[in-house]
Amino acid sequence: MATEAKTEHLSRYLFSAPSWWQSLIMMIVLGILVDTILYVLSDTDGTTMYGAVFATAAVTAMILTKPLVDLLGTEKLTWNRSALVALVAMIFSLFWMIIGFVLDVALAYVFGLGFILAIRLMVLTAISDYRIVRMHLPAAVQTIAGGIFGIILFGTDYLIPMVLSILIFSAGIISFLFLFDQPLRKAHGISAMQFINAFLAHLTNGSKGLEDYFRTIGEAVTVPETSFFFRREGKKDVLFVVPNLHPGPLSEIGGGNYPKHLHDEFSEHETVFISHGCATHDFNLVAESECEKIAAAINETRTELMYAPVAGRPLRSRFGTVSILSQRFGNSILLITTRSPKMTEDLDYAVGAIVMAEGQRWYENVGFVDAHNCMVEVTSVVLPASNIGREYILASRQAMMRQMYMELSDFSIGIAQKILPFSREQGFGDMGIMVLMTEVVGMKTAYVLFDGNNVHTGVREILRNAVLATGISEVEIMTTDSHVVNTISGRNPVGMAITAEEILPHLLAVVSETIADLSPAKVASATNMCRDVEVFGPSRTVQLSATVNAMVTNLLPLSALLLLVLFLVTLLIFMIFI
Repeated sequence: MATEAKTEHLSRYLFSAPSWWQSLIMMIVLGILVDTILYVLSDTDGTTMYGAVFATAAVTAMILTKPLVDLLGTEKLTWNRSALVALVAMIFSLFWMIIGFVLDVALAYVFGLGFILAIRLMVLTAISDYRIVRMHLPAAVQTIAGGIFGIILFGTDYLIPMVLSILIFSAGIISFLFLFDQPLRKAHGISAMQFINAFLAHLTNGSKGLEDYFRTIGEAVTVPETSFFFRREGKKDVLFVVPNLHPGPLSEIGGGNYPKHLHDEFSEHETVFISHGCATHDFNLVAESECEKIAAAINETRTELMYAPVAGRPLRSRFGTVSILSQRFGNSILLITTRSPKMTEDLDYAVGAIVMAEGQRWYENVGFVDAHNCMVEVTSVVLPASNIGREYILASRQAMMRQMYMELSDFSIGIAQKILPFSREQGFGDMGIMVLMTEVVGMKTAYVLFDGNNVHTGVREILRNAVLATGISEVEIMTTDSHVVNTISGRNPVGMAITAEEILPHLLAVVSETIADLSPAKVASATNMCRDVEVFGPSRTVQLSATVNAMVTNLLPLSALLLLVLFLVTLLIFMIFI
């Protein structure tokens, strides 16, 4: 969606602070450079060393800010960040002094002291502790040091304007942060600065503090999951799960890595495939602990399972832009859906609910999987009343009706998994590639599952054709939609950072292992309700994204207006007292 795409673009503003010694060297170099330029260009004897003053104040702030923040704040401050904040404040001070040489040096110095206090206070409340009272002293260290040097440079007559400038900027930034906080507080009942604290803490040290926020905005839902249980003599059992919940919002936060966590809920004697059902970000888990409720729903069905040694041949159906690979297992059916090479985005829960309800006319259980395997960019979800949603529903109906006349036969399955030598940043989650293969009357079908968030456009066709070329009858490429590969950006699909050609050797090796693992199997299936699962709730992600975008959009004009007002007030005070 447009609002989510705008939020995604905010990721370009994230960066890591340089090493503290690099910032320290920059402070010293800037100080020397400023004094050298002033000595060359001015008629002074070099005794007024503004560069040395600003550098000394910055170094003092670098040394004192970290211990003060660690003592008073919630999140500890690194030396790298302490040094960077001091360096940025020094640069702003020098900028105002350049203007001061055109207007009035003393006025610029006084204004700069208040300005860097405001900047430092905003930064420290964002990265360490949203409580302004606790961060005011650490933020003021550089201003206090600069104020002491200011009295030496300009005399005691400037003491009152300096103090008043500090008080005015303190009041101004507190008012600014209050206004900045209101949109999120009114819309969702949460503090914007506290939210930023938790988010940056997650990026820095993996903190799960954001989940506390998600619980405040979340609500309980009850949704179905469909599972296919495969059993083989002398080999590990296999479980193929179709949950209608979403792996989001990002990284390890909430349900971002829930396919892996749900996988780990089961016994080591069982290989578990977690596919992507019908769910949008509205159904993001608020915490990974919610996986226990999904696992409980699956385990509840185990006592009533009836295994059958029969399955049907796979069929490929198409309606409009939607292609479906279907296969019967006993009295149940599995549907794997895709629009590739057309883009595929999340399907609304209602699409799957309609298909599952309609399929109950013919089958006991319907596993409806969104293969999630073709991405160009982040876009809107598929709603049931849309043209695309209608295509999914009609394509599924056609596939289910065709499978009704399919003869059932004995079947075999094989499985294999490979952890890939690629990172999350390259689009691959912790479970790598998993392949489930069925063989019915000589027809082999490979269900390939990547632990990742979608597949880059065109890559699915390259991978699928390569597997078909090995003699496999049917293939579909799926992803878990794991958001562990995302931080802010929702766009990091399989095959974007790592080419299809680099992936192919690993995929073909897993397929080969799967063929070797084929052995006769029995299957049972069941559908159960995952009760009272805490998720984000209807449209909450869109609302949150829209609120954040509105805040960011208004940030620059509001900051400029605040700066202008504070400058005029400081100028008025300067004129009165000097």
